[in-house]
Amino acid sequence: MTLDTSTQASKSSPQQINVVKKSRNEVIRTIQEITKVDEATINQAIEACQDSEGRYSMDTVLNILMDEKFSNEQKNRDSKSENERYTRQYGQSPSSNEDSTKFVSPSSKRAFSNTNDRINSFGPINNIDEDDDDDYDQISNYTSTRLTSDQTKSKSLESEILREDNKPCGLRNVGNTCWFNSIIQSLFHLPGFRHIILSFKSDDIDLARLDDKQKNMLLFVAELRKLFALMLRSKRKIINPNPTLKCLKNCSKYDSELFNQEDVSEFMTILVNIIEESFEIWNNLKLDQQEEKKQAEEENLVSKLNENLNLIDDEQLKKANLKKSKNNPIVNLLDGEIIVMRKSLEDNKDSAITDIFREVNIQMLNSRNLHAGLELEWGETLIDKQIPIQTPLNSLVPQLDSDNKLSLETSVNLTHFQQESWVKTLPRVLFICLNRYKFSHTTLSSSKILEPFEFYEHIYLDRYLDINRKIVKQKRKELKVLKDELKNLEDKLNSIKEYKYNNDNSFALDEALKCVINFIKTDYSNDEVFENIKPVNNINNVNISNMHHKNDFDQIKMVENCLNNWLNRTQRKINELNECINKIKNKIDTAFDEESLKKYRYNIHSVCIHEGTSTSGHFWTYIWNPKQQKWFKYNDTEVSETTWDDVYANSIGGSSQTNSNQLNDLNHSKTSDSTPSKLSNENDLNKFKIKSNDRIPSAYFLIYTKADDSSLHEETNELSQDIQEFLKYDLASIQTKMNKLKYKKILEDSNEILKKTNDLVNQNKLFNEGNNQTCMEHAKAFHDSTLEALSASYDKITVSTNATGIYDHTAAEEALKFAVEYELKKYTQTKEKIEEKLPEVDLRINHILIYANANFISNEIKQIALLDLFRMQIFQDNDIRLKILQTLAQIKFNEYVLKSSTKATSTTTSAPTISIMKHYENFLNDYRDYRSIIAAFINAVNFMDSNRFEDATPFFCVACEYNERIISSLHLKMKGMHHEYLLANRRKCLKLWNLSTIRKFTFKNLRSIETNSFDQSGAQLQQLNQQELNSLIETMINKFLPCFFRLLNSTNEDKAMVEEIRQDWLNILDSNLPDLGIQLFHDYMGKLFEEPTTNHYHSLNVNKTNLMSRYQEVVEIVKRI
Repeated sequence: MTLDTSTQASKSSPQQINVVKKSRNEVIRTIQEITKVDEATINQAIEACQDSEGRYSMDTVLNILMDEKFSNEQKNRDSKSENERYTRQYGQSPSSNEDSTKFVSPSSKRAFSNTNDRINSFGPINNIDEDDDDDYDQISNYTSTRLTSDQTKSKSLESEILREDNKPCGLRNVGNTCWFNSIIQSLFHLPGFRHIILSFKSDDIDLARLDDKQKNMLLFVAELRKLFALMLRSKRKIINPNPTLKCLKNCSKYDSELFNQEDVSEFMTILVNIIEESFEIWNNLKLDQQEEKKQAEEENLVSKLNENLNLIDDEQLKKANLKKSKNNPIVNLLDGEIIVMRKSLEDNKDSAITDIFREVNIQMLNSRNLHAGLELEWGETLIDKQIPIQTPLNSLVPQLDSDNKLSLETSVNLTHFQQESWVKTLPRVLFICLNRYKFSHTTLSSSKILEPFEFYEHIYLDRYLDINRKIVKQKRKELKVLKDELKNLEDKLNSIKEYKYNNDNSFALDEALKCVINFIKTDYSNDEVFENIKPVNNINNVNISNMHHKNDFDQIKMVENCLNNWLNRTQRKINELNECINKIKNKIDTAFDEESLKKYRYNIHSVCIHEGTSTSGHFWTYIWNPKQQKWFKYNDTEVSETTWDDVYANSIGGSSQTNSNQLNDLNHSKTSDSTPSKLSNENDLNKFKIKSNDRIPSAYFLIYTKADDSSLHEETNELSQDIQEFLKYDLASIQTKMNKLKYKKILEDSNEILKKTNDLVNQNKLFNEGNNQTCMEHAKAFHDSTLEALSASYDKITVSTNATGIYDHTAAEEALKFAVEYELKKYTQTKEKIEEKLPEVDLRINHILIYANANFISNEIKQIALLDLFRMQIFQDNDIRLKILQTLAQIKFNEYVLKSSTKATSTTTSAPTISIMKHYENFLNDYRDYRSIIAAFINAVNFMDSNRFEDATPFFCVACEYNERIISSLHLKMKGMHHEYLLANRRKCLKLWNLSTIRKFTFKNLRSIETNSFDQSGAQLQQLNQQELNSLIETMINKFLPCFFRLLNSTNEDKAMVEEIRQDWLNILDSNLPDLGIQLFHDYMGKLFEEPTTNHYHSLNVNKTNLMSRYQEVVEIVKRI
């Protein structure tokens, strides 16, 4: 089938027309299949649609011929057919899935740049990462499904993703795109065509003057170039063509249709036309830019010459003009030229038309092999053509009637023509479509033709060339005589093979004679034996009894001799006829087998196969690799080597059961068109006839290349710089994907080990869950540092397999060790350096390792602490390498837990040693308490700075109590906060609180008193009433005194502070106390000088986030207070 579309050109560029590249007869047959319109009407429409150069668009012809009613009916039928095919494929109608997009990608949706209106060039964001996750989802199943050891040896991850050297790649089927993959593979593996696509460069082309359709065409070819680059040099075993397919949807008829089962011939026509027009647009834009540049230079030159009073020569200007090149590479590669000659049998007038052809359509209904199809297409044929009586063809113009319907001449005359076609110029690459579909206008449905059809590895096309017209016409005459003679001989042979003894029945004469002879030679004394002998069909009608054969021996012998002579003559006649028939067939097959007609040899390049019915099925392709001298089968993602025998057996059509047996010798023999055919008569063909609805593979599209054109197979050695950069990024991308999948395999293996160790730890309850919460707190605090250490070890996680094919995890374990050492080297501060900066700067807050250094903790406990941090860390980064390191850290941590448990249970001495994990737990709790003390101190200072002494004092008390507890256990002051600094600030807080309370208690609201009327915060004091005085004293008794009494068991400075505070209260005895507060004062003074009888506890919450920065802030506050 053929579909041509018209292209709307931009106003600033010459009009582009998508011309038909088929012969007139081929176009007429195609239109008749679609419209069921007679040939005369189609010719009139074609003549009316031709431009000044004789070109026309099939779309325009179809639009004229098809009225609105027929067009709507056809559209409804097509829509119904498409829905049925879609439903059969997916189980639902397309309307239910129209809004769902299976393959969506930024690169596929990108538009032309709004700033410079140019096509995007190669770059990292284009095509590579497009659906990469989808590319590897299938392969990921390899890692998610555990393989046995034997399977792993025979199947590696690399073999699943990477292709071997000199091995072609497959294309992913992204949804009914086998037709696309088959044609793309065929064209890509044609080096001449591949070089054309790779040479298409859209850089620095201004597209502002092009319409959207032209831009889409250029964009599609640019994407096709990227696809070819990946297929040529990428390491990928499977390439995803989805970006190219999405660009294709914006071109031609694919703009608004789903990718359903497409005709590869139709797609090939559309594809080649898009590429041809893209090169035409590209060339025109280049030439326009060059002409504009040249024109500017000429204008500048004229201006300078005029300034010098010189005139430029007109001839010089003419020579400066550039001539547009019409050298389109697609035309040079695929176009052929044919001369169609017609002779009217009425008036003997001759006419000749030269036309361009790009594809040959073979009509399967009347052809048994490739040469028969070509003879039918290009040979001598008789045509009955209807011509209007008075209107010449070249003056036909369609007229509209009153209803705006097309009105053509209805008065016609039947004219007989003799037509023959001769190829003037053969294309370098020849496309041959085997038209295996026939359309029924009665049922409005199509069916597939499955009869066998012979084609050859090599074919000579000299017999169709115009230069050999004289020789070929003579041979065709000879062939006509031979074919007539062959028919007479076959009729004679059939008269013997099908000997008629009445009007309705026949039999083979030689077989009948054998039966009669056997009958005579047999003793028929037994009637039962006689009854079983029936030499002819109506033997029962012959009344023969045993008595009739009781003749003399001589008479029977004579009859037997006569019959034997008759049989011998018949067999000799059959043999003679068969010998003559074979000789004539051999002459017919070898009629053109002479050196003068073997100059234009074409070798088969690819065979596209269709398996299925006329409305559904699957395409794949076989391609010959001349470099490797091998056939390859390309079935979407599957690429495999094959042989010509398999190619031919799966291509000829007919019954698949007979292809492997009855075609075995035919496969070996039919490599050239000079070999006699073995499917030469109807009996041979009947062996292969099957039902039309069977899903039998058969050849549908053939590509032949000119044998002596070596440039067609020249490989592309040097690639442009942008392609090289593109492939470099592709290599990095696939390596990243490969590593991810390998990492996933390592992670799965590690998780299996982790599960076992976790089960052991949990079953025996060997580790306190509370410690996990503590470590989680630390992990949050040191998140950035941990991430930096683990990220620094990424490159160390290399993946390799050992001799048995099992993945080696040594590199991952080394990477974990590197991360541990990285942290240990980063935090090497000594105790002396830490103490030098105290208390203004406390480095121990920064990391647990600095705290460990200050307290002389062993390296083993430091490593356990880091493993604990690694395993408990929570990262937003989904890098699988983080998960690997965390999993290994958990495994190593569990090993320490299990190791410590084993040592503890095996100890038999009276004084068991403390395990390393117990030491770690103590260390972990100490650092947790240290951080809590720092957080409490920060809260206390902030409250003190706000004169909220009542809130600040409990935090000071708790911080001091905890700090004293952890530093007094082993007299290691570096376990806690700087103790003297902490106590000093507690004393400051208590002193300020006490002074504030005294001032409030003793203040009288007298107008004469103007001084000392403000508290510590600067707020103006007011005289308190009875309720307020009661509340003030109760607060001092219940909250101040419990913290105050803790100073009695502390340092000498704290004890001195106790006496100082007591003295402050004693000093107010001589002052004038408020009348309302005298009794309260005596109650408070009694408790102030009593010894405490009960302990007081505080329950406080602290915030441990951002401790270092917050600590530095409160240090500055302390300096200010």
